[in-house]
Amino acid sequence: MNIEYLSEARYSDFIDFCIKYRNEVDDSFLYEADLKNFQPDKDNPTYIVLNDQSKIIAGVSLIKDSYFKRGKKGRFRIFHSVEPNLNIYMLMLQSIKAHTTETNHVFLFIQEDNFVVRDIFHSMQFNIERYAYFLTREAMDVAQPNLPNDYSFKTFEFNKDEEDYLYVRNNGFATLKGSETPLTVEEVKNMENKEDYLEGGIFLLYHQENPIGVVRSTREFYNNESVLNIGPLALIPEYQGKGLGRQLLRKALEFGKSIGLPKAVLSANADNERAVHLYTKEGFKKEESMVCYNYNL
Repeated sequence: MNIEYLSEARYSDFIDFCIKYRNEVDDSFLYEADLKNFQPDKDNPTYIVLNDQSKIIAGVSLIKDSYFKRGKKGRFRIFHSVEPNLNIYMLMLQSIKAHTTETNHVFLFIQEDNFVVRDIFHSMQFNIERYAYFLTREAMDVAQPNLPNDYSFKTFEFNKDEEDYLYVRNNGFATLKGSETPLTVEEVKNMENKEDYLEGGIFLLYHQENPIGVVRSTREFYNNESVLNIGPLALIPEYQGKGLGRQLLRKALEFGKSIGLPKAVLSANADNERAVHLYTKEGFKKEESMVCYNYNL
């Protein structure tokens, strides 16, 4: 058994490894659209572990894009061994550490019921940061959004509404675990270039002339079909708890139905009980419970 930095010669083998085992890990960055543009580099350091027959039996890849760098953290694209072996995981972690000189911690999500790997992470001194739910909603009727007087929706326009989007998203998520790092104008503009982008799928909520809410819808491939992925959904703090989040959610669901995506998915922090209650009342069901583990560097 040996570990090596991912080379061009083993690139296709690594992609095949990711696709083969993505159902056993958090697959957030393992869809075809993500892997199509993936290249191992300083922002995506990647190692593979080979057995005596030179077959990949484990792989680790860390994402250090501009967003994560500002938060001084890195997220694992994949951190998986076919055999749940502590020594293999330790070998991968030690190799990836060489690329984390300006990083305070690294993190990943795994299924809550994957107790074998969770025990390994605990042995490696990983800590539980939070829990998250993956929720799904089958095709069903959508209640019409119903806004109070002086409130209105606006379809987001690129090169015009970035500042309003940022104001809401960054204030609404300022204390939300995992989303505290503010977005930038460039990152908002880049949403239009992503594979999951849906034209007309971002809505701003205004009270009179003031931006106070936002919801974004994208396309996701789930259970062999295209579905609507909702997120972020955010309100600035002084407007939370007034029923406006429900209207934003209904606006996104209404949009999905109008473009032929009546089924929807979303992720929610488990400790955000108000949001989880809202989603379940609006027809979402919990499909998976995930644990976010971080490792302090």
